[in-house]
Amino acid sequence: MADIAVVSGAGSGIGAATTRRLRERGISVVGVDLVEGSDAADLVWIQGDVADGETWCRAVDGAKKQFDGTPSILVLNAAYLAVGTVLELSDEQWQRLFSVNVFGAVRALRACLPGMIERKRGAVVTVGSVDATMAEQGLISYCASKGAILQLTRTIAVDHARDGVRANCVCPGVTDTPSFRRHLDTASDPEQFVKVREERNPLGRLIDPDEVAAMIVFLASDEASAITGATIAVDAGLSTSFDFRTGAEGA
Repeated sequence: MADIAVVSGAGSGIGAATTRRLRERGISVVGVDLVEGSDAADLVWIQGDVADGETWCRAVDGAKKQFDGTPSILVLNAAYLAVGTVLELSDEQWQRLFSVNVFGAVRALRACLPGMIERKRGAVVTVGSVDATMAEQGLISYCASKGAILQLTRTIAVDHARDGVRANCVCPGVTDTPSFRRHLDTASDPEQFVKVREERNPLGRLIDPDEVAAMIVFLASDEASAITGATIAVDAGLSTSFDFRTGAEGA
């Protein structure tokens, strides 16, 4: 049976790039996003909230009806971001963020894992963040949710390894996505905000969504058949050092 992928947050950024790369490999895709999209021969679009379990039922049903099969690849990319400290964020902001970033993933897994287990074939790729293992000022709820996603992924990997399911977490650094641009809007000096984030990376630039998508598609493929429970940083070198210095700063 041919592979079928479900990609959340497929409407933009990393999700859109991942959807394109999967389709280029001949993999049929069910795209899930809040925004409206259009169907194609190899694409079913599900407009809905990932925090709603019914959205995931429609995604699996869409795969069965359009592609006559169940998903063997699940890419959990959708995320919500709230800016503020623990004293500033409301209960509603915390609840919304966790309902999307964490419980959305849980509901997706509940919907898609049974078919993978039945087929003895499945690849789950979650999109975490460098914020899963490092703190970032003003993003406490986002950091907490990405830490939860990392541990969710690892545990799926060990719980379902003998079921033929692999699970890995890709942790991007600062990537030029619509979510980053929305975060940029909160900065008092957006130009300096971008410059600082470029300079702190050893590669000296932001990451393109397609660079993250390339790793996601690799981990979802049979080329990564021995990789499970892994955390892969795609972060332009950010997490390699606490004291990176540019050449101009000297040693």
